[in-house]
Amino acid sequence: MKHAIIGASGQVGGYLYRTLTHLGEEVEGTYYRHPDPSLSELDIIREADVRKFFDALRPDVVWIPAAMANVDQCQNEPGESYRYNVLGPRFVAESAVKRGGRVVFFSTDYVFDGLNGPYTEEARVRPIQVYGEHKAEIEGFLLREIPHTLIIRPAWIYSRDENPRNFVYRVLEQLRAGKPIKAVTDQVNTPTPSEGLVKIAWQAVQDGFEGVLHIAGPERLTRYELTRRIARAFGYDANLVEPVTTESFHLPAPRPSNGGLITQYEAYRMEPGRDFSPIF
Repeated sequence: MKHAIIGASGQVGGYLYRTLTHLGEEVEGTYYRHPDPSLSELDIIREADVRKFFDALRPDVVWIPAAMANVDQCQNEPGESYRYNVLGPRFVAESAVKRGGRVVFFSTDYVFDGLNGPYTEEARVRPIQVYGEHKAEIEGFLLREIPHTLIIRPAWIYSRDENPRNFVYRVLEQLRAGKPIKAVTDQVNTPTPSEGLVKIAWQAVQDGFEGVLHIAGPERLTRYELTRRIARAFGYDANLVEPVTTESFHLPAPRPSNGGLITQYEAYRMEPGRDFSPIF
Protein backbone atom coordinates (compact mmCIF):
# COMPACT_ATOMS: atom_id res chain seq x y z
CA MET A 1 0.00 0.00 0.00
CA LYS A 2 0.93 3.64 -0.38
CA HIS A 3 1.10 5.59 2.87
CA ALA A 4 1.27 9.28 3.79
CA ILE A 5 2.49 10.12 7.30
CA ILE A 6 1.61 13.67 8.29
CA GLY A 7 4.17 14.59 10.90
CA ALA A 8 6.84 11.99 10.13
CA SER A 9 9.55 14.04 11.87
CA GLY A 10 7.90 13.52 15.27
CA GLN A 11 8.37 10.77 17.83
CA VAL A 12 5.48 8.57 16.68
CA GLY A 13 5.58 9.63 13.03
CA GLY A 14 9.31 8.95 12.77
CA TYR A 15 9.01 5.46 14.21
CA LEU A 16 6.03 4.79 11.96
CA TYR A 17 7.95 6.01 8.90
CA ARG A 18 10.94 3.75 9.65
CA THR A 19 8.76 0.74 10.45
CA LEU A 20 6.61 0.89 7.31
CA THR A 21 9.63 1.55 5.11
CA HIS A 22 11.41 -1.47 6.62
CA LEU A 23 8.33 -3.59 5.88
CA GLY A 24 8.56 -2.64 2.19
CA GLU A 25 5.56 -0.32 2.13
CA GLU A 26 5.59 2.77 -0.08
CA VAL A 27 5.82 5.73 2.31
CA GLU A 28 5.80 9.51 1.94
CA GLY A 29 6.27 11.58 5.07
CA THR A 30 5.91 15.26 5.89
CA TYR A 31 7.43 17.69 8.36
CA TYR A 32 6.66 21.23 9.43
CA ARG A 33 8.76 22.60 12.29
CA HIS A 34 11.53 19.99 12.24
CA PRO A 35 13.18 19.84 8.79
CA ASP A 36 14.25 16.48 7.40
CA PRO A 37 15.68 16.10 3.88
CA SER A 38 13.92 12.75 3.41
CA LEU A 39 10.49 14.30 4.04
CA SER A 40 8.21 16.82 2.30
CA GLU A 41 7.42 20.12 3.95
CA LEU A 42 3.72 20.64 4.65
CA ASP A 43 1.86 23.14 6.82
CA ILE A 44 -1.45 21.40 7.47
CA ILE A 45 -3.38 24.64 8.09
CA ARG A 46 -2.70 25.75 4.51
CA GLU A 47 -5.65 24.00 2.90
CA ALA A 48 -4.56 24.62 -0.69
CA ASP A 49 -1.16 23.07 0.02
CA VAL A 50 -2.82 20.06 1.64
CA ARG A 51 -5.03 19.51 -1.42
CA LYS A 52 -2.02 19.83 -3.72
CA PHE A 53 -0.08 17.27 -1.67
CA PHE A 54 -2.85 14.69 -1.91
CA ASP A 55 -3.55 15.38 -5.57
CA ALA A 56 0.03 14.38 -6.30
CA LEU A 57 0.29 11.41 -3.92
CA ARG A 58 -3.16 9.79 -3.58
CA PRO A 59 -2.20 7.40 -0.76
CA ASP A 60 -4.19 4.39 0.40
CA VAL A 61 -3.63 5.16 4.10
CA VAL A 62 -3.12 8.58 5.66
CA TRP A 63 -1.62 8.60 9.15
CA ILE A 64 -1.96 11.79 11.22
CA PRO A 65 0.33 11.81 14.25
CA ALA A 66 1.04 15.54 13.68
CA ALA A 67 -0.23 17.80 16.45
CA MET A 68 0.48 20.86 18.51
CA ALA A 69 1.14 18.72 21.56
CA ASN A 70 2.58 21.16 24.09
CA VAL A 71 -0.34 21.15 26.50
CA ASP A 72 0.61 24.39 28.25
CA GLN A 73 1.23 26.22 24.99
CA CYS A 74 -2.22 25.11 23.82
CA GLN A 75 -3.72 26.48 27.03
CA ASN A 76 -2.00 29.84 26.50
CA GLU A 77 -2.60 29.96 22.73
CA PRO A 78 -6.02 28.37 22.15
CA GLY A 79 -6.40 29.88 18.69
CA GLU A 80 -3.15 28.33 17.50
CA SER A 81 -4.11 25.03 19.11
CA TYR A 82 -7.44 25.07 17.28
CA ARG A 83 -5.70 25.65 13.96
CA TYR A 84 -3.24 22.78 14.36
CA ASN A 85 -5.26 20.31 16.43
CA VAL A 86 -8.66 20.77 14.75
CA LEU A 87 -8.54 22.63 11.43
CA GLY A 88 -5.30 21.10 10.14
CA PRO A 89 -6.30 17.47 10.74
CA ARG A 90 -9.72 18.27 9.27
CA PHE A 91 -8.16 19.61 6.06
CA VAL A 92 -5.95 16.52 5.83
CA ALA A 93 -8.79 14.07 6.46
CA GLU A 94 -11.17 15.72 4.00
CA SER A 95 -8.52 15.86 1.27
CA ALA A 96 -7.44 12.28 1.91
CA VAL A 97 -10.90 10.72 1.84
CA LYS A 98 -11.88 12.59 -1.34
CA ARG A 99 -8.92 10.92 -3.05
CA GLY A 100 -9.65 7.43 -1.75
CA GLY A 101 -7.41 7.38 1.31
CA ARG A 102 -8.24 5.89 4.67
CA VAL A 103 -7.53 8.06 7.73
CA VAL A 104 -5.68 6.95 10.87
CA PHE A 105 -5.63 9.70 13.48
CA PHE A 106 -3.56 9.72 16.68
CA SER A 107 -5.45 11.31 19.56
CA THR A 108 -4.70 11.35 23.28
CA ASP A 109 -5.76 10.17 26.73
CA TYR A 110 -6.24 13.87 27.56
CA VAL A 111 -9.77 13.67 26.16
CA PHE A 112 -10.58 12.27 29.65
CA ASP A 113 -10.73 14.11 32.96
CA GLY A 114 -8.50 11.68 34.84
CA LEU A 115 -10.86 11.25 37.78
CA ASN A 116 -11.60 7.56 37.37
CA GLY A 117 -9.04 5.91 35.12
CA PRO A 118 -8.05 3.78 33.44
CA TYR A 119 -10.52 4.34 30.60
CA THR A 120 -11.82 2.03 27.88
CA GLU A 121 -12.89 3.11 24.41
CA GLU A 122 -16.51 3.36 25.53
CA ALA A 123 -15.84 5.85 28.33
CA ARG A 124 -17.33 9.30 27.93
CA VAL A 125 -14.83 11.97 26.92
CA ARG A 126 -14.54 14.89 29.32
CA PRO A 127 -11.43 17.00 28.71
CA ILE A 128 -10.21 19.45 31.33
CA GLN A 129 -7.82 21.58 29.25
CA VAL A 130 -7.71 23.22 25.79
CA TYR A 131 -5.55 20.51 24.24
CA GLY A 132 -7.97 17.77 25.27
CA GLU A 133 -10.98 19.82 24.16
CA HIS A 134 -9.55 20.27 20.67
CA LYS A 135 -8.57 16.61 20.36
CA ALA A 136 -12.08 15.59 21.43
CA GLU A 137 -13.57 17.99 18.88
CA ILE A 138 -11.58 16.60 15.95
CA GLU A 139 -12.32 13.06 17.09
CA GLY A 140 -16.03 13.81 16.89
CA PHE A 141 -15.70 15.33 13.43
CA LEU A 142 -13.74 12.37 12.08
CA LEU A 143 -16.17 9.82 13.48
CA ARG A 144 -19.17 11.69 12.04
CA GLU A 145 -17.82 12.84 8.69
CA ILE A 146 -14.92 10.65 7.54
CA PRO A 147 -15.85 7.07 6.62
CA HIS A 148 -13.73 4.19 7.95
CA THR A 149 -11.69 6.41 10.26
CA LEU A 150 -9.44 4.77 12.83
CA ILE A 151 -8.77 6.92 15.91
CA ILE A 152 -5.91 5.72 18.09
CA ARG A 153 -5.53 6.97 21.65
CA PRO A 154 -2.16 6.42 23.35
CA ALA A 155 -0.88 7.90 26.63
CA TRP A 156 2.50 9.22 27.84
CA ILE A 157 4.38 8.16 24.70
CA TYR A 158 8.08 7.41 25.02
CA SER A 159 10.77 5.85 22.84
CA ARG A 160 14.49 5.16 22.49
CA ASP A 161 15.00 8.18 20.24
CA GLU A 162 17.57 10.82 21.11
CA ASN A 163 15.01 13.51 20.58
CA PRO A 164 14.08 16.34 22.98
CA ARG A 165 10.42 15.49 22.48
CA ASN A 166 11.05 12.05 24.01
CA PHE A 167 10.52 11.87 27.78
CA VAL A 168 13.23 9.22 28.25
CA TYR A 169 15.77 11.39 26.43
CA ARG A 170 14.91 14.44 28.54
CA VAL A 171 15.31 12.46 31.75
CA LEU A 172 18.68 11.04 30.66
CA GLU A 173 19.93 14.47 29.64
CA GLN A 174 19.40 15.75 33.17
CA LEU A 175 20.85 12.64 34.78
CA ARG A 176 24.00 12.83 32.64
CA ALA A 177 24.46 16.38 33.85
CA GLY A 178 24.08 15.21 37.45
CA LYS A 179 20.99 17.35 37.93
CA PRO A 180 18.19 16.29 40.27
CA ILE A 181 14.83 15.72 38.58
CA LYS A 182 11.47 16.67 40.01
CA ALA A 183 8.75 14.14 39.15
CA VAL A 184 5.15 14.18 40.28
CA THR A 185 3.64 11.53 42.48
CA ASP A 186 0.00 12.51 41.88
CA GLN A 187 -0.35 11.72 38.17
CA VAL A 188 -0.94 8.08 37.21
CA ASN A 189 -1.04 6.87 33.62
CA THR A 190 -0.12 4.07 31.21
CA PRO A 191 3.25 4.93 29.58
CA THR A 192 3.18 3.85 25.94
CA PRO A 193 6.28 2.82 23.96
CA SER A 194 6.34 4.06 20.36
CA GLU A 195 7.54 0.64 19.23
CA GLY A 196 4.46 -1.19 20.51
CA LEU A 197 2.12 1.64 19.55
CA VAL A 198 3.19 1.52 15.90
CA LYS A 199 3.20 -2.27 15.72
CA ILE A 200 -0.35 -2.60 17.04
CA ALA A 201 -1.62 0.36 15.00
CA TRP A 202 -0.32 -1.26 11.82
CA GLN A 203 -1.99 -4.53 12.79
CA ALA A 204 -5.29 -2.69 13.36
CA VAL A 205 -5.06 -1.11 9.89
CA GLN A 206 -4.39 -4.48 8.29
CA ASP A 207 -7.37 -5.90 10.19
CA GLY A 208 -9.63 -3.12 8.87
CA PHE A 209 -10.43 -1.85 12.40
CA GLU A 210 -12.65 1.25 12.44
CA GLY A 211 -13.62 3.63 15.22
CA VAL A 212 -11.73 4.31 18.45
CA LEU A 213 -8.92 2.08 19.67
CA HIS A 214 -6.84 2.51 22.82
CA ILE A 215 -3.21 1.43 22.44
CA ALA A 216 -1.28 1.87 25.66
CA GLY A 217 1.44 0.28 27.72
CA PRO A 218 0.58 -2.58 30.07
CA GLU A 219 1.36 -0.80 33.38
CA ARG A 220 -0.03 2.18 35.28
CA LEU A 221 2.72 4.24 36.86
CA THR A 222 3.18 7.64 38.44
CA ARG A 223 5.56 10.07 36.75
CA TYR A 224 7.76 9.64 39.79
CA GLU A 225 8.00 5.85 39.50
CA LEU A 226 8.45 6.06 35.72
CA THR A 227 11.35 8.49 36.10
CA ARG A 228 12.99 6.36 38.81
CA ARG A 229 12.75 3.29 36.57
CA ILE A 230 14.43 5.14 33.71
CA ALA A 231 17.23 6.23 36.03
CA ARG A 232 17.83 2.69 37.32
CA ALA A 233 17.65 1.13 33.84
CA PHE A 234 20.47 3.37 32.58
CA GLY A 235 22.66 3.01 35.65
CA TYR A 236 21.90 6.30 37.41
CA ASP A 237 21.06 6.92 41.05
CA ALA A 238 17.26 6.85 41.37
CA ASN A 239 17.61 9.10 44.40
CA LEU A 240 18.30 11.96 41.98
CA VAL A 241 14.55 11.83 41.31
CA GLU A 242 12.70 14.09 43.75
CA PRO A 243 9.00 13.44 44.51
CA VAL A 244 6.79 16.52 44.12
CA THR A 245 3.15 17.33 43.43
CA THR A 246 1.70 18.69 40.19
CA GLU A 247 0.63 21.84 42.00
CA SER A 248 4.27 22.72 42.72
CA PHE A 249 4.91 23.33 39.00
CA HIS A 250 2.14 25.97 38.65
CA LEU A 251 1.35 24.79 35.10
CA PRO A 252 -1.14 26.70 32.91
CA ALA A 253 -3.05 23.55 31.87
CA PRO A 254 -4.56 21.09 34.36
CA ARG A 255 -3.49 17.45 34.01
CA PRO A 256 -5.52 14.28 34.55
CA SER A 257 -4.43 12.73 37.83
CA ASN A 258 -6.03 9.27 37.88
CA GLY A 259 -5.69 8.51 34.17
CA GLY A 260 -4.52 5.77 31.87
CA LEU A 261 -5.99 3.75 29.03
CA ILE A 262 -7.00 0.13 28.52
CA THR A 263 -8.58 -1.51 25.51
CA GLN A 264 -11.62 -3.73 25.51
CA TYR A 265 -10.19 -5.52 22.43
CA GLU A 266 -7.97 -8.38 23.58
CA ALA A 267 -6.14 -8.67 20.25
CA TYR A 268 -4.72 -5.17 20.67
CA ARG A 269 -3.50 -5.36 24.27
CA MET A 270 0.19 -4.58 24.45
CA GLU A 271 2.59 -7.13 25.93
CA PRO A 272 6.31 -6.67 26.64
CA GLY A 273 8.51 -8.90 24.53
CA ARG A 274 5.78 -9.52 21.98
CA ASP A 275 4.95 -5.94 21.00
CA PHE A 276 7.95 -4.03 22.28
CA SER A 277 11.34 -4.45 23.94
CA PRO A 278 11.17 -2.91 27.43
CA ILE A 279 13.50 0.04 28.07
CA PHE A 280 13.04 -0.02 31.85
